[in-house]
Amino acid sequence: MNISEFERNKPTQTHACILKAKEKYEKILKDTVIMTEEDSIRVQMASSILKDLKEIYLNFVSGK
Repeated sequence: MNISEFERNKPTQTHACILKAKEKYEKILKDTVIMTEEDSIRVQMASSILKDLKEIYLNFVSGK
């Protein structure tokens, strides 16, 4: 499958879901003030998930 064929047929709902999840975890990182250990854990988890989502997104748009 070449890039233009993928772009023509890529699953738009999957693309939207990835972007929505990415925005959700970016908001958590932005809005969370670390005051307790739980806040720290939440930020670490959100950061890890966001890193994975960015990798998934890059693979998705490249058609891998």
